[in-house]
Amino acid sequence: MGRGFTLIEVLIAMLILSITFLWLLKAETQGIDMSVRSKFITTSTLLAQERIARITSADHSIITGNDSGDFGEDYTGYAYTEEIEPTALGGYYKYILNISWGKEGKYETRFISFLSAD
Repeated sequence: MGRGFTLIEVLIAMLILSITFLWLLKAETQGIDMSVRSKFITTSTLLAQERIARITSADHSIITGNDSGDFGEDYTGYAYTEEIEPTALGGYYKYILNISWGKEGKYETRFISFLSAD
């Protein structure tokens, strides 16, 4: 009798290696996707802070309505839609900002804030 491996043992070993390789590949892909999402969330948060600061700056009065646009060449692919509406409390406004990025707005973050006219 030979001391080698049988065909069944080799096939089972190959199957186990294949499953392990596919699992590692999936874990790597998920890691990359999470990194992209993390970058988007961080960037969109900073862009939202910039938009809110621009709206509430001393030389701008708060104007109700809707607006949309992009963030220029520095942030290509990032777009926003915003809505400002008055609240039941006089002098306060509800501000809704949606920032999207990617093909057809694949990633989107929504920010809701309340602004004071004072």
